[in-house]
Amino acid sequence: MRLTLIVSGLAIAPVKALAVLSRTELAVGPDGVAEDRRLFLITPAGKIVTLRDFPALGSVRPELDLAAGRIALEFPDGSVVEGPLTPSDQQAAGTFLGKRRAGRVVPGPPAEALSDHLGQPVHLVLAERIGVGWDEGPVTMLGSGSVDLVADAASAGRDLRRFRMTVTVAGTTPFEEDTWVGRRVGIGELVVTVTEPLGRCVVITRSPDTGTPDWDGLRALARRRGPNGIILGVVARVVRPGTVRLGDQVAVDAS
Repeated sequence: MRLTLIVSGLAIAPVKALAVLSRTELAVGPDGVAEDRRLFLITPAGKIVTLRDFPALGSVRPELDLAAGRIALEFPDGSVVEGPLTPSDQQAAGTFLGKRRAGRVVPGPPAEALSDHLGQPVHLVLAERIGVGWDEGPVTMLGSGSVDLVADAASAGRDLRRFRMTVTVAGTTPFEEDTWVGRRVGIGELVVTVTEPLGRCVVITRSPDTGTPDWDGLRALARRRGPNGIILGVVARVVRPGTVRLGDQVAVDAS
């Protein structure tokens, strides 16, 4: 009997490379979620800061309120640093994965605290439009059946935060989402077209809490899919914007 596919997880990363945050609903526009990867970090030399190079950033929890113009950062020691989301006139831009990232520098205590946390100066940058910060596409999806198979009995591998996906879908068979490439998928009010599988990197092997390696996820994927199949999840573009909520049904080949 075919299980009903439902949304079992929703997440965003308000600041690229910082912790992902679970949500009960997301408003998804043509270019993605307004708060998702809306800010990013860049060095004075113009290098985009990523979790690959600075895994300790994954333990910093950002809370972004675009309407109020505020950002707060919770650090691993429990301290919270907040400040206004007021960009300066200083422009900043860099390139990562062939995509130009540009915006205006946001000075203040949060940026200073992140520089102290990393032990080197970085700028906090607000993208002036949605979609600047994401790498692969505005929406990413992962089936729970794929996680169950790859993680096996490894409890660390079942922590969905490490995969940093927009939508997690329950009720799928292992790697079922791969078959959605080229097809339309309805997720609550939202309709997307799945464009490609999502290649994974060393980030999935690191603890979302500490940034230290705690699960050999790339090897686990290679065991299941072969050395040329280090993919998990899919990328999608938005066909019809809408709100997605936990528990919403997911329909493949939606109109």
